[in-house]
Amino acid sequence: MAKPDARAVLSSPHVSLSPAPDVRHGLLTRRTFRAFERRAIKAREREALLEATRFAWTAEDSDPVRLIVLDDPRVKRPLMRLTRESKDISNHWEGLFKPTGLRGYIQHWGNTPLCVAVCADPAAGPRHVHNGWNHHLAAATATQNLALAARSFGMALVMYTHFSQEKLKRLLDVPFEWDAMGVMGIGYPDLARTNPQVLAASLTRLPLAELVSGERHGQSAPADLLREPGRAAAMPDLLTSMLDLTLTTRFTDDPVPAGHVFEILRAAQWAPSAGNFQPIRYVVLRDRRRLAALGNLARESVEISGHWIRRYREGFTEHPDWARVPLAIALIADPTRGGPHIHGEATHMHAGGLAAENMALMSQALGLGTTLVTHWIEEKLKVLIDCPRTWDLVGVMPFGVAVERAPRRRRPLPEIVYQDVFGRAWDPTREFAFQALADT
Repeated sequence: MAKPDARAVLSSPHVSLSPAPDVRHGLLTRRTFRAFERRAIKAREREALLEATRFAWTAEDSDPVRLIVLDDPRVKRPLMRLTRESKDISNHWEGLFKPTGLRGYIQHWGNTPLCVAVCADPAAGPRHVHNGWNHHLAAATATQNLALAARSFGMALVMYTHFSQEKLKRLLDVPFEWDAMGVMGIGYPDLARTNPQVLAASLTRLPLAELVSGERHGQSAPADLLREPGRAAAMPDLLTSMLDLTLTTRFTDDPVPAGHVFEILRAAQWAPSAGNFQPIRYVVLRDRRRLAALGNLARESVEISGHWIRRYREGFTEHPDWARVPLAIALIADPTRGGPHIHGEATHMHAGGLAAENMALMSQALGLGTTLVTHWIEEKLKVLIDCPRTWDLVGVMPFGVAVERAPRRRRPLPEIVYQDVFGRAWDPTREFAFQALADT
């Protein structure tokens, strides 16, 4: 029997490598590839890929994320050994990580044209109740922008979080208090070496009717939100939209058309997740009484944080006026659908960040504004939307026509990108030279 060819999978409407896609096409066709051509990525392209990470969502526009570009074979060799060791450890509990198992593959970092470690500082974000996940979410949104930028250049990204956290941090000299999300591999996909079964498995998505609820988790979503509009709105260029992404908390009273809500939810549906386990669920809030209750809880949340933090006592808030927001979508995450491996405990929340970034980009492409609000008394919000007790709250995204789009305050690229180890100045002129590295 002839071996299936990965090129045949490219006929799917959800797989494409064509460069310069618009927002819709890019979000819906960004897939994971693990085998790359032995083709170098030019220095100017490497810089453009990294530049896209600067404009991803972060709580209060903070800068918790740092990137480490890995080119040195003296780092890549032990990274490959650590990759195998980490899977062997997880195999103690999960047989699917055996070399012969479904997920026993090892990324060959020596044959990966661009390797980028992503790490984040838990102390860099705003201090408020329910702040503990913000640096994880920021790492995820930066990674999604990196993946989408790769998609814009006809490349692809593999997100690799399966590491012994402590050993990865030691190898890259990441500060003890920080978290290392993982290492991202980027390059031009080698279709001749791509496993078509693995690629095809990534095309499976739960239907929106299973992912989306109306007003309360588990309550059927209105049919008009699950129906694709007959005429699709024109979309701007994906890469340009990422670099122009703005976040807002001030909206007009104009309603959000049901067709736009569908586009936003479908963009979330096709966001990646560890193992394609799809842990995120979406609760759509449009009822005025429910939005008013959301506003009351927002004020209480800010008041609670103000007990410790002066600026909240002095009137500062990340919340919009929920009474004027025409649409809100709460994102909640099932921890049992995270990665079943060591250092997989945050992957369900990473999926929330990946989905939120897709939703923000689609919202902007539709002429709407949004942000992700994470400042909540988590338990009370979970009760309001009937979220299962053991699940985690990602946050709530308001949507509407923006009254204003405030400029972003982002650090320049050389301040957030390092070379080979944490803290070493990044060399933007380097281009990766392939070297023969052993698998172990």
